[in-house]
Amino acid sequence: MQKSKFSILLISFVFVFVNFLSVLFQPSLALADNAPCAPGVASIWAPAAKDFLGTSASEKSNVYFTGAEGILTEVFYPTLDRVQNVDLQFLVTDAAKTWGDEERTQKQHDISLVNKRSLDWQSITTDDDRRWKITKKIFTDPNRPTVIQRVTFETLEPGKTVKDYNLYLLGNPAINNTGSGNGALQCNGQPSNGADNSRTLSANNRTFLVASEPNSTSSALTASLPWKTVDGNVMVSNGFVGQNDGFTDLFGGSNDKTMNWHYDGAYQGNVAQIGWLDFGNTNAASISFDVVLGFGNSESAAMDVANATLTSDLAALENTYIQEWVGYNQGLNNQGGLADDQYYLAAMTLQSIQDKSNGAMIAGLGTPWGETNNDSNQGGYHLVWSRDLFKFASSLIAAGDTTSANKAVDYLFNVQMQSNGRFPQNSFVDGTIYWNGTQMDETAMPIILAWKLNRTDLWPKIKLAAEFLAKNGAYTQQERWEEMSGYSPSTIAAEIAGLVAAADLANKAGDTGAASFYLKKADEWRNNVANWTFTTTGFHGNGKYYIRITENQDPNDDVELEFKNGTGKHGERYIIDGGFLELARLGVMSPNDWTILETIPEYDAILKQTLKDKGEAWFRYNYDGYGENNDGQNFNGTGRGRLWPIFTAERGIYEIAKSGNGSVGKSYLNALKAFSSEVGFIPEQVWNQSTTITGWETTTPAGYTPGTATRSMRPLSWALGEYINLIAAINKGKSDAPAVVCQRYACDQRQTDVTFNVNATTKPGENIYLVGNNALLSNWEPSSGIKLSPTAYPNWNVKVSLPVSTTFEYKFVKRDGNGNTIWEQGQNHSFQTPGSGSITRNDTFQ
Repeated sequence: MQKSKFSILLISFVFVFVNFLSVLFQPSLALADNAPCAPGVASIWAPAAKDFLGTSASEKSNVYFTGAEGILTEVFYPTLDRVQNVDLQFLVTDAAKTWGDEERTQKQHDISLVNKRSLDWQSITTDDDRRWKITKKIFTDPNRPTVIQRVTFETLEPGKTVKDYNLYLLGNPAINNTGSGNGALQCNGQPSNGADNSRTLSANNRTFLVASEPNSTSSALTASLPWKTVDGNVMVSNGFVGQNDGFTDLFGGSNDKTMNWHYDGAYQGNVAQIGWLDFGNTNAASISFDVVLGFGNSESAAMDVANATLTSDLAALENTYIQEWVGYNQGLNNQGGLADDQYYLAAMTLQSIQDKSNGAMIAGLGTPWGETNNDSNQGGYHLVWSRDLFKFASSLIAAGDTTSANKAVDYLFNVQMQSNGRFPQNSFVDGTIYWNGTQMDETAMPIILAWKLNRTDLWPKIKLAAEFLAKNGAYTQQERWEEMSGYSPSTIAAEIAGLVAAADLANKAGDTGAASFYLKKADEWRNNVANWTFTTTGFHGNGKYYIRITENQDPNDDVELEFKNGTGKHGERYIIDGGFLELARLGVMSPNDWTILETIPEYDAILKQTLKDKGEAWFRYNYDGYGENNDGQNFNGTGRGRLWPIFTAERGIYEIAKSGNGSVGKSYLNALKAFSSEVGFIPEQVWNQSTTITGWETTTPAGYTPGTATRSMRPLSWALGEYINLIAAINKGKSDAPAVVCQRYACDQRQTDVTFNVNATTKPGENIYLVGNNALLSNWEPSSGIKLSPTAYPNWNVKVSLPVSTTFEYKFVKRDGNGNTIWEQGQNHSFQTPGSGSITRNDTFQ
């Protein structure tokens, strides 16, 4: 009998209603259909405090993995700035479905390296109730873009077999840096605006959980064990996070710990995948199997590589993976036997954050405070900052890996640098700009790195950077903390060193005119950096110290500046940081220069903490807001900056440079070890002792131990690089200051303090400058002369540090704002600095 239109409509309504109820009330098994209610809840990133990370030492495998809380977290492919997966873990229930566990939430995760000279990791998670244990070995296929987990599931309950448990594999893809879980839910069948798709596909007699974006990257997840089959249905499912994903299926709603849904696909949203692993008929107390996550530029390509890996000899692949890393380590400098396991881990980690496509090096494999950051933050720390890259690559040079450093230099000048010689604040791996601020140290440092590697072949491009630097410094739109504009000691130190390095490369290239121009500018900035950034009327200590930044080359006028991260307005004389140590680190000044020695007491009194059983650590600056809030909540645009281990390394290197004794660095090295994770990862920040810093209350809540990692980032690539640099400095008994800069400014020679006084009358707008026969006194160049202070007018004075037992000639000149110069008449003044002590020179302008 033919049905009426009304009957058809009624049947259709009932079908839709029943489907709605199937989702709402979770019957024994949902129909294999597409998951409703896209895009799901907002996607978030994984925790940034990583337990492990790695990639193959081979360039054939362009996949990079991380792990936290014992599970696989962000996986990057095909480049280090492209997250494709957020997490991959196991869910466990008993067969009777009376209890259920999530792997990542267990308290005991034991992480170790299978081989100390390879990034082959073992992660052992033990159930809090000691009912089960999961052991995983995690590495990549050296020949393919696949991540391998070799897994053993064990029962810990006497008399139980694996058949008494259900084990589920739960994954959360995030194709191309986005999970796209924002926007209103679309539960009426309408498409959402999400980007990620997930579906079940079969190939090569195997079922895969495949995620993709249209005409773009795809991932394919599979295992060596078959998926469970119930009533003829393969128990795999694709859903939207928080709506109908596997975790919600088992533990949401009625919490029946039962897999009720097996959706074939989930489209345009924050997708998740689950598969129920079939243990078969074994009566054993443990079972071993393999899980492979593969990637490609299409769904079929991802499935093909995953299948190819899974059907390979995985033991042989693991051995190849290990031996390639062992070979890399054998080529490193052992620093006279001082290189330890953490040194090699640091070097391997830095090698792992270099992109295999073009040599770019990213700041970190993750997003700070990832668990409270959604995918609107697509950059995180997996971006390229040329300043950070300079630090990493310099560390690899110190470790003996000049190959990776040369690749980094090629990237800087051939990919990231703009046509006018400027380097952006940061960029994606392909050079696409992410944040576009101008930080002048980020133009200077690539030049220094090129000089370290004698890259004269790049001179035409290096010249572009040097010209940009010379014509636009010493002012910077942002200093190294990316927050403030003005004149910064750390930035100016890099600018000076960059110009001196550029001059040396220019001379080698036969461009003597450029070399002369760069050196004059470098001397000008070097001889006046103290005038611009060293206050003599400060609020702290004896009032004499380098400030963090000044707006207008006057460190004594106390301009009120708006400091970032919610810290408010403060006079510039009130805020200090450790940036002044870069003047010594980069060879611009002797570590015993009087201005540096004067600043140390204020720096330590305000920003240093000595943590019991760990060592010394420093805050970035007073009123730092970049860190967890005082109640322990994650940084959300405001917070409290914590202690940064990189400053422990920087201080150790400084103390070695000051004393010429490598052994003084050992206490700082021990502190770095104490701040590290159990495997040896050094974090960006560690928790501090509760304190008030110049009125800025910085509290560590109960439950957090001072000296342990915060949730900002671990490891910080910069910090691992400084660990290598500190060991190298201990070995050599000196810092890594560029030799060409150090030689010009006598950074490694003993110093004496010389005060110059001159009685001179001037016209309005005129100032008195000191010039002389040495770069430290401007090489007779008035534009590079040292400006004297008129505080006791008509007596002008300045104090400088000069090498001991050295003869100098000098004169004074008058200069106005237009550069008009009047030279002192008569013979040059001449004197010899003493072997110790200090002297004063008193003159009258002739």
